[in-house]
Amino acid sequence: MPQKLYPSAHILEMFMPYLHDEKRLIEVLRKIAENRFYRNVELPTFPTKAHRESVRIILADNDLTATTFAAPFLNERQMSLCDLNEQRRAEVLEFLKMHADFAAESGYTTFGVPSGPYPGDALRDEAMTAQADTLAQIADYCAALGMNCSIEPLDRYAHKKALIGPMDEAVAWFRPLHEAHPNLFLHWDSSHEQLGGLGIFNTLEMSAPYLSQIHLCDCIDNPAHPCFGDLHMDPAEAPDWKTEGFLTPEIGAEIIRRAASFEKPEGVGRFWISVEVLGHRGDNLWHKEKIAREFLTRCWELSGVEIGR
Repeated sequence: MPQKLYPSAHILEMFMPYLHDEKRLIEVLRKIAENRFYRNVELPTFPTKAHRESVRIILADNDLTATTFAAPFLNERQMSLCDLNEQRRAEVLEFLKMHADFAAESGYTTFGVPSGPYPGDALRDEAMTAQADTLAQIADYCAALGMNCSIEPLDRYAHKKALIGPMDEAVAWFRPLHEAHPNLFLHWDSSHEQLGGLGIFNTLEMSAPYLSQIHLCDCIDNPAHPCFGDLHMDPAEAPDWKTEGFLTPEIGAEIIRRAASFEKPEGVGRFWISVEVLGHRGDNLWHKEKIAREFLTRCWELSGVEIGR
């Protein structure tokens, strides 16, 4: 049975310069909510209790679901879920639990975690075991808080050099994890899949049984280009809808069509899709939101799929 898809605002990425400015981010959230276009938002966690309460109220009053990603905070501290040092990995788990508590208090529905870095072929199996152990523990912790947990396969060889990379391998590794921890899902990103080289529609189909969310993200896949890689580049804009990357509205529309045809995995609430574009200091950040929203709208229009409301 076809599933409904809902538009999401990736506030965390678009407004990345505000990562540690909680008050400013809450005002962004208010304005996004007033727009009434999005049904999900992607946010960082908020260390201040009063701000978590404000976020929870805004989400509830506007019938918004919310997702968070721990990656920026882990990266700041050079922490990894697949750290082979047991003491450091225990510290990572405690750090993730703290942020999961923040997320649950804010009313979020999904807690996203990243892959750790690829340590090389010799340590691959050991790192995969460590990543699985950390992921299982944080998934169970999130389940006790009433949240789902998700992990995003990245690209292993092109740019991000992540442990959880090629989707065929990732799905085989993930299947028993999901069976044991049914609140654990995969997150599909078009940029990583384009750079991964297995074919974006192939990997979309591979991940379908475990998929809960999608990022439409453009990239340049030519290694000789100075802007090669997963840089969260601006999407195509009207009137020509062209970039130096691969992601056209037509490709975005086909991703939406295929995702809408999948049977929604049990335990997934709103299956959402967002455009991932990175805001930098000095950018017109609300222009980032505008072009992301317009690109997502164009993809949806071309898809012929009803937008979830």
